[in-house]
Order: sequence, then structure tokens, then C-alpha cells
Amino acid sequence: MDALLRLSDFIDTLNRRIGQAAMWLVLGSVLLSALTATLRYTLDWGSNAMIEGQWFMFGLVFLFCAPWTLLERGHVRVDILHNRLPPRVRVGIDILGGLLFLLPVCVLVIVDAWDYFLISFHQNEASYNPGGLIWWPMKLAIPVGFTLLALQGLSEVIKGFGALTGRRPLPAAQGGH
Repeated sequence: MDALLRLSDFIDTLNRRIGQAAMWLVLGSVLLSALTATLRYTLDWGSNAMIEGQWFMFGLVFLFCAPWTLLERGHVRVDILHNRLPPRVRVGIDILGGLLFLLPVCVLVIVDAWDYFLISFHQNEASYNPGGLIWWPMKLAIPVGFTLLALQGLSEVIKGFGALTGRRPLPAAQGGH
């Protein structure tokens, strides 16, 4: 169990660092959006690559910050019963949710998105818009992002078992966001 908890700590650190780096893409997306609008309205010049770059960055934020959000327990929770249950029962529910829902969905997305990426890569798929970006790097980000999310889900399950065995503290109840 100690080795699994060390693995969990490593995964947590990895996803925290990736998430903290990826959050800067929000600023990049905003600045690129402002630049695109400024150039369009002042110089009557536009760029499909700049517009696509905005949504690429925005997509990367979601893909690479979702694992960090899971780590920080920041996803929206709407529940009436969960916080009223004893801590050990809450941890058990979270473990089951990770094992029965989060991890299987992540595996399905990873497998499907990987094939989607490979087709795009082999075709060197690019935007249908003139001057647009190539698409396979963004399509690669999908299985990578969901792999990071699956790893974080695994980390949460490990920490849950650690809490049930007394090697980690039981998490406090949280209010819905």
C-alpha cells in the first residue's frame, strides 16, 4: 500500500504541475482573441490560424486542467445525501464511482480518441479553412488529457483505500459547488 500511495503522490504532483501550466493558456487565449479582434477591426485583417488557435488553447485548458480539478475536488457536486453520510461511507462511494464510472469512461474515450488521432496523423489532417492549423496535435491532446484524468482517478481510488486502511486521513465533508 505504501508504494501505491507514493505512486498516488507522484500522479498528484504531475497533474498539479500540468494543470498549473495549462491554466496560463486561458490568458493566451484571451490575448489571442483580443489581438484577432483588434487586427480585424483596425487593419481589416483576419487569420483562421489565430481563430483556431484560440479554441485549441481553450480545449487544452479543459483537457489538462480537469485532472487537477479532480485532485483539488473542485468539480461540481450536487448532492443531498453524500455529505450527511459517515466519512468511511463517503470514501467508499467515491471509490466505487471512480472504479465503476470514471475509469471505464476514460478508457473508452482514450481508446476511441487514439484511433481518431492516428487517422488524423496519418492523413496529416488540417483545417478546412484556408490558413488554418493542422488538427492532429489537438486530437492527440484528447487521449493524453483523458489518460491524465484516468491516472488522477486511479490516484483518488488509491487515496480512498489509504483512508479506509488508516494510512491517509478521511476527507472532510464538502458542500456542493
